[in-house]
Order: sequence, then structure tokens, then C-alpha cells
Amino acid sequence: MFKVVKINYFCDMKLWAGFIILFLIFTQSVVSQQENKLFQLDQQDIVSGSENDKTEVVSASRTSKFLKDIPVTVYVITRDEILKNGYTSLVDVLKDVPGIKVSQPGSGIEGESFLMRGLIGNYYAKILVNDIPIQPSVVSGMPIADQLPVRQAERIEVIVGPASSIYGADALAGVVNIITKTSERPVWGQADIALGDFGASNLNVMIGGKVGKKKNILQYSFYGSSSKTEDMNIKYDIENLYNPSLYDSSYSFLQEPYYRGDSTAPEFGSLPVTSGQVGFSLKYRGVTFSYLKMWRRTHSSIGQRTDIYAYYDPSNYWGENIQRYAISYDKKWNKLTNKTTLSYLSYRLDNSSSFRMIFEGGDMGKLYKYSASDDILLDEVLGFNITSNLELIGGFSARFSGNLPKTNDLVEPFGKNLYKPFSTNVDYNNPLFGKFGINPVNFYNLAGFLQLFYDLGKITFVLGDRYDYNSLFGSKNNPRLAAIYKIKSNFSLRTSVGTAFRIPSLYYAYSSLAYEDNGGIYYRTIPNENLKPELFYEVELGLRYNNKKRFYSDIAFYYHRINKQITNSFVLLDPSSYPNATNEDNITSSYVNDENSQASLFGIQADFKVKNLINAVKLNGNLYISYSKGSEVLPSDFGKLDQYRQMPNWMMQFNFDLSPWNPLIFIFRNTLSSKWEKRFFPFPLEYMKLAGLPTTVKGFYTLDFITQYSISKNLNAFLNINNLFDAHYGGLDAYNDQTDLIYNPQYGRTFLFGFTFRME
Repeated sequence: MFKVVKINYFCDMKLWAGFIILFLIFTQSVVSQQENKLFQLDQQDIVSGSENDKTEVVSASRTSKFLKDIPVTVYVITRDEILKNGYTSLVDVLKDVPGIKVSQPGSGIEGESFLMRGLIGNYYAKILVNDIPIQPSVVSGMPIADQLPVRQAERIEVIVGPASSIYGADALAGVVNIITKTSERPVWGQADIALGDFGASNLNVMIGGKVGKKKNILQYSFYGSSSKTEDMNIKYDIENLYNPSLYDSSYSFLQEPYYRGDSTAPEFGSLPVTSGQVGFSLKYRGVTFSYLKMWRRTHSSIGQRTDIYAYYDPSNYWGENIQRYAISYDKKWNKLTNKTTLSYLSYRLDNSSSFRMIFEGGDMGKLYKYSASDDILLDEVLGFNITSNLELIGGFSARFSGNLPKTNDLVEPFGKNLYKPFSTNVDYNNPLFGKFGINPVNFYNLAGFLQLFYDLGKITFVLGDRYDYNSLFGSKNNPRLAAIYKIKSNFSLRTSVGTAFRIPSLYYAYSSLAYEDNGGIYYRTIPNENLKPELFYEVELGLRYNNKKRFYSDIAFYYHRINKQITNSFVLLDPSSYPNATNEDNITSSYVNDENSQASLFGIQADFKVKNLINAVKLNGNLYISYSKGSEVLPSDFGKLDQYRQMPNWMMQFNFDLSPWNPLIFIFRNTLSSKWEKRFFPFPLEYMKLAGLPTTVKGFYTLDFITQYSISKNLNAFLNINNLFDAHYGGLDAYNDQTDLIYNPQYGRTFLFGFTFRME
């Protein structure tokens, strides 16, 4: 089977390469007949979009505003920056955003992950593509790999801080909006092809333009990508990380039927990851129809203990398919703007998704999972310019969702036809478990928001509120107040305060795990339909200075607190609801709101940019510094921690680029981090200290190197070397439970070489 897949993959590679070659020939012929902008990076290209006061941002207020008028922390990553830095995934981009910590890889289920001011962005940030949410309602957090249209983006807007007042749930940490490129030219395009070590390959293509005259103009864009790594470079530090005896000192894993390896090291196979996307957009007279299909597969064992999970079988993966259809209508009158969007989001977990365990069970240790969701969203946004300096923005949204949350472990792939969209009955019944782990559920969410934008020249105020009603989890309103004072044309002071909430994912509310035990059933995790939202608020004070010629700085001070955290805790099992239970003392686990848990964080985030430090070589530098100090009352009465889990006290990024001569540019990205507290505490804090159990992950330093050479006006060659010094270090914990490795190994040194063609 593996050989067939590999052959098919190389056939796909040839088809892609052939298509790109034809595309290059076609577009090059068009280019020769048109006046074109040089592809070669010049001084203007390497200026961050965040420092341009005339940069327009839509994510902060749902209508277009200049960056200088926005009283919250905003970072804009431009298309030139994306191409220059060789970004292919969203986490690649966020790695260079001040104060954001990333994990590559993160976990099999969620892919790559990132931390925004101490909050895991996959869970706590709203991720949009062209202003439309793309996170399915049934997943634990937004899955991230190379399947998002990053290379195809015109810009990526990152709003840091709570945004539930306009976006509702899942916007505690902020908003990330990927806005794909459009053009007023008749035809334009770009393509990338790259190869690297560990069987890495990356292909991207995008074609767009417009046809027609006057009002009868059709704007179009078509794009796609394919990314593959045959073996992730994370198999190192075997004795101190993967050694199964570190997790099971009794060595009982050696007696398990599906363990391979010796007493100190497991057997490894290849650990592949693949992802891709295809999409298009058509716009005619204010009506836009778009389609986006995304898929990814990641080896399911990454980040997990070797005395429980096996790493030798490359066929074990977590695979997903997400499709989004959307139609929107934009209309502008003299003082009124309107945008109406209707979208449908379909999510399907590949029914061959599986984990490979070392003990008896399932299909020779292979356990399958399945989940699905369908989300219909109607979103309406109206803007009314009451006067030249007073704007009222309002809107409402209605969402209807049908879900089959993650099933119990299955001994064979789930029959995909057994679940129909929006069905509350699934024709599935296991002889031992019955319908345990089969929890189809529908819900709806209704919301309305109102926001006032008042510009008094030197002072701009934003006041807003949003009310949400969820049929499963109740109602919540979230206000926000923000203001910016422009002391001078290039110097401003801003402040904001807001609340936010996170609706429990159905992944947690209906989490179900049980297995056969001595003729009965051991229920390890049971559903909890009574979960409530986590509550959050944040206060921020910021300073922004922009000397447009050479220097830019942005400094933000913030404090936030999160209450009623959702955590996996021990609970009593009701034998009448769960017959045949073999749980000792009827104790099991479930996801609950820990009423006593609380986490608070104070931080400083600084961003400095200098242009033309040495004009002769066009040397530019960026320095990002983040300092934070927090505390937590741990869930389950496990004690008080004088740190904020997973958030280092110090993080620093120092990036600089130079161009000794015009065709060539060198880029150096340095990242330095102090140690941080682990995410999962299996025992009370004092016990872990006495027992000498690890509670922290070591800090690290990495250097990424990028060089680009302009072969012609439209063709560039590039070389990306990530983790140049091959540092071995940890990222965010994979799953926040007892199955996690001591630390989550990050990619070692990798390189990617390729070509980028760009015609505009």
C-alpha cells in the first residue's frame, strides 16, 4: 500500500510540475507584452506593513481603517514579506510576530500550534480567510499545517487581544485574518517550486486577473498548493526523551505485544506530514463566490510517550478535509456600507485516522477515530457614517451546526455513510460499548453586535458590545472600550479594555474514551454536556512611534485573567448510566469547568525596526522583546504556581537583512527564549517537586537563514535553512495530559531550495 501511495505521489508531482511549467510559459509571454514591476526586492519591500500608517486593516473593526487610527495592537504582514521570508504556513508567519511563541510540530490532532500572550492560538484565536471563519465547530482547535493560503495572501492581519465584542467566541487571544490577493490587471500570477532534505517538497501556484469593461467586470483568482515531508526531523535526544523506561520504570512495555525496540530506545519508522489546498474566487458587481478545500495528514504519534504509542508505522496518521463555500455581497452608498455573507463549512476526519498503541486492543494495536461537522453561517455587517468623524458599525450572525464529535476508539474505520449531515441519530451499535462515544448533536448560535467609532482628530474612541446566545452553552455579552491619542502625527498613545469568552468545543464536551477490561468496560473519559464558557478579560496600554524615514517602534503593556478554565479532572461515574463499569471506586475523568482555577498574566511587548543602518549594504534590523510574569491557581486544587504555564518570562527575536548588491539579499532570524513551565501537571505541585518530576522545559536559541537571488525581473531563486545550528529543544506540549513526552521535540536543521516566479 505504501509503495502505491508513493508512486501516486510522484505522479502528482509530475502533474504539478507540468502545470507550473505551462503556467510559467504562458505568463512569461504575457509579461513580455506588459509593463511589469521588478520582482527584485528593493528597500521599500523590506519595510514591515505594521509601520506604514496608511496600511488599511479590516479585522480590528469589521470595516476598513488606517492602522494609525486603530487603538489596539495590530501587526500586518504584507505579501512582499511573505515572499521574502519564505513563509509557507501560518505558524511560519506568526513565528516572526512579536510575543508569539510557536510549536513546529505541535501535535497530530492540531498540527502546528502557537501561543499568543500565553494562550494557545489554535483554541483561543479566531482564524479567518477573507474575513470568514474557517474553524470547524467539532475540532479541539484550528488544525494548522501548510493547507492555509499563506503564499497566496495579499496580507495577513494579526489583532492581538480580546475581540469577542465583534467576533464572538474563540477570539480571546485575538484574530488572524488571511486576505488573499486580487489584482486590477488583466492577468497576473505567481508560482513556487521547492525541494529540501527529509523528502520535503513544496508547490504553490496562483493565477488571477479581471475581464470585462466598465461595470461588467469579473475579477477572478485560482490557486492551489501541495506540501510534503517524508520524515519529520524530530528523532533526536533518544536517551533523554524517547527512552520508554523514563516513563515506565517497571519496563512492562517490553512485554507488550506491539512494542518494537529495546529497553532504552523504541524503533522508529518515517514520520510523514502532507498538506494541500485548492481554491478560487469570482467577483462580479459586488457579489463574490469563493471555494476553498484544505487537507492535511500528520503522523499521529508525535509528541506522545513511547511506552504507550508506537512510532514505527508510517501509516498511522491524523487526516482531515475541510471545505468552505461562501457567497458574499458588498454594497456601498454615500454614507452606508453593507456586507452580507453566507458560508457553508464542511469538516470530515479521514476515517482511516488512527493511533498505534503498543498493547493489545483494536486492530492489532491500531485504534481508529472519526468526527464530522457541518456549519452554516449567515453574517451581516452594516456601517453608517453618521458624520465625517462618527461611524456606527453593527451586525448580526446566525450559525447552525451539525456535529459528530470525536468517537470512542474503534477497532475498524468508521463507516462514513453512517452519519448524515445534521442528523441526531447514527445507525451504529457496538456489541460491547453500545452507542458510547457516538454523540451526534446540533446547535445554533445567534449574535448581534454594535460598535461606535468616533474620531475627534487627536483622539479616537471605539466602544462596542456583542451579545451571543448559544443553544448548548447559554448567553454571553462582551463589551470593549478603546481609545487612541495622537500626541503628534508620528507618536500615539492607546488603551483598551475588553472581555471575551471561549465556548467549549464539542471535542471536549463529548470526549469519550473506554476500553474492554476483564470482561467489563473501563471508562477513562465520559462526556459532560454541562460545560460552560471560559471567561476572560484584558487591559492594554500601548505606545506607537513612527519616524517614517528610519525608525518604528510599538510598545504594549497588558494584563489579562482567565477564569473557569476547562480542564480534564476526576469525577464520579454513575453506574446506572454506564453499566458494566470496572472503574475502581467508580472514578473516571471528564472535562469540567474548574471554579477555583485562575490564571493571570502581566506582560510587556516591544517591537523596534530600523531601516538603512548601513546604507551601503541596505542593512535593516528588527528587534522584538517580550517579558511576562504570571501566576496560576492550578486546576484540581494542585496548588499555586508563580508562573504562567507555557509562557517564558523572556522571549527575544532579532532579525536583520542586508543586500550587498542588488540581485542578492541575506536574511537572518534569531530567536531566544527562557525556560517555561509545562502545560500538564499530573500531580499536586508540591508532590512533583519532592519527587523530582520535571515541571519546566529548557529555553533555547535558534537561527534561521534565508537568501534570495533575482535571476530576472520575474524569477527568483531562494534557499531557506531553518534551525541553522541544529538546536534540539522543546515546543508547546502536545496534548496537555499524561501521554505527553517530557518535552515536545521541534524540527532540527532543515533546508529548502527553490524558485519563485511572480508576474504583476
